[in-house]
Amino acid sequence: MKDRKLKDTAYHRVRIRRLAPLAGVLLMLIIFFPSSASAGLLLHHYITYTVASGDTLILIGDRMGVSWKKIADDNGLDPGKPLRAGLNLRIAAREIIPETMERGIVIDLPGRMLHLFERGVPLMSVPVGLGMPKKEGQGGWETPAGKFKIKGKLKNPDWKVPESIQEEMRREGLAVKESYPPGLKNPVGGYVLQTTLPGILLHDTIDPLSVFRFMSHGCVRLLRKDMEQLFDSVGSGMAGKIAYSPVKIAELWDGKIFMEVNRDVYNKIPDMQGEARKLLKKAGLFRKVDMKKVEQLVKARTGIPENITARTGKTKGTFLTN
Repeated sequence: MKDRKLKDTAYHRVRIRRLAPLAGVLLMLIIFFPSSASAGLLLHHYITYTVASGDTLILIGDRMGVSWKKIADDNGLDPGKPLRAGLNLRIAAREIIPETMERGIVIDLPGRMLHLFERGVPLMSVPVGLGMPKKEGQGGWETPAGKFKIKGKLKNPDWKVPESIQEEMRREGLAVKESYPPGLKNPVGGYVLQTTLPGILLHDTIDPLSVFRFMSHGCVRLLRKDMEQLFDSVGSGMAGKIAYSPVKIAELWDGKIFMEVNRDVYNKIPDMQGEARKLLKKAGLFRKVDMKKVEQLVKARTGIPENITARTGKTKGTFLTN
């Protein structure tokens, strides 16, 4: 009865207390808006961040999983000027989680975000770094989509460098390393979650600038504080899924429909406009949206959810506006 009541509410707030130690974060509040069963979940992040010495808009944006340009616009900042230490920034971001789980990990590959679910609620949503896409005439290190399970947890690991990465070192004229002992120079950091996907680990990184980018050799990289929280929150056998959905939709309780379109970074979707139409038809929402807005969103590929509801008279509810 309690679970049913939760799903029927207009929205649900989750205060992430364990993220408080992250430098600069005064408050992180996550609000998610229940969607229809045929669509994704719209999620809002509300963050107050205190600028530390040496911070830049790009660094903060990557840490929070938000466009640095949006942070500048929302706070009336000149991107050409350095940030003043001690300045409080208001950071608001929204995204659509392509699918949910009762308990487990959902990694939104095009959106570069990881979500940890408990009892159907996203208790943790953090940016991740993912595999490098293929370049013309060259191979890539794409992170595979698919289901997985956590099969092991390692702290301060001794990392054995895969043969494929050793070969890349040889091609690039670098000193070939067969392994890295625990320590500050270990590329997989201090916390590792092993998965049932061959060669794919979830780990922190000694290169924080690679988070929220496609720069890894296929593994999923997290910032150290985020990885510490995830490491403590999951156990062996936990289910997970890496979803590849550049186009995502969410239908809210009041009938509003939102769409988010990310870049097709791995070039898996030959017709993005067709993909958007297919998803809307599958969810039974095709006749309820403004197709001109849909086409504009697909062309722009901003990664920001926008209201695409067709204006057909009175709209139920006024909780969210575009």
